[in-house]
Amino acid sequence: MRLSALAGLTLVAASVLAGASAARAWSWPPRVPARAEPPAGAVALASAPPQTVELWLPFTGIWGVVQGFDSDETHVGYAAYALDFVPAERITARPPVRRKLKDFPCFGQPVLAPADGRVVWARDGAVDHEPYFEGRHEAGNFVIIEHAPGELTELRHLQAGSVRVAVGDRVQRGQPLGRCGNSGDAHTPHLHVGFLGSVEPIATRPMKLSHYERLDPDGRWRPGDGVPRAHEILRAVP
Repeated sequence: MRLSALAGLTLVAASVLAGASAARAWSWPPRVPARAEPPAGAVALASAPPQTVELWLPFTGIWGVVQGFDSDETHVGYAAYALDFVPAERITARPPVRRKLKDFPCFGQPVLAPADGRVVWARDGAVDHEPYFEGRHEAGNFVIIEHAPGELTELRHLQAGSVRVAVGDRVQRGQPLGRCGNSGDAHTPHLHVGFLGSVEPIATRPMKLSHYERLDPDGRWRPGDGVPRAHEILRAVP
């Protein structure tokens, strides 16, 4: 309420509200909005202590790698050691036309904890943008889990209303965290996974995945080497 709006009120202690005292008496501290996400670092952590946690694929079924560690499309700077996944599909002569989020096989797929840990960031409530959204950076919906000191995973672009954990929760490997969506700065539904060496600020670090197989060109499944590359097809070891 501004002082000008008080003109019609009878004030008993008028002297207390005079001049600068009035401004102080009728002012409130400005609200500081809660941060939507931790700040981004300037660079990734190319050098980090040895990885101690075993990271499993954060999904079930057969998925493909859209961006691997060998990609440089959007995973640059602090996000250099991050991966993008979508469910794998058979190649057809006439690819389907997709105009709605539900047309994408990734949308709504369960996202699982890749290892045991504690939730240190969790955000929900951001909208799922329509496909092919082009906009400035937005935090979107995401979960960050700390597995050990300097070893955290972030899972982003989660579906609005799907996040099932909160800060402080302990989670176990394979536990559902939410569902794949198109929140944040996603162009189309996919799952972004980053292995972090720091969360304040966010900085990815080299990562190895465990307990998965990759589909080779000869059609055989073989053990993965821990470093997914763009266009590889992966599945968790049964």
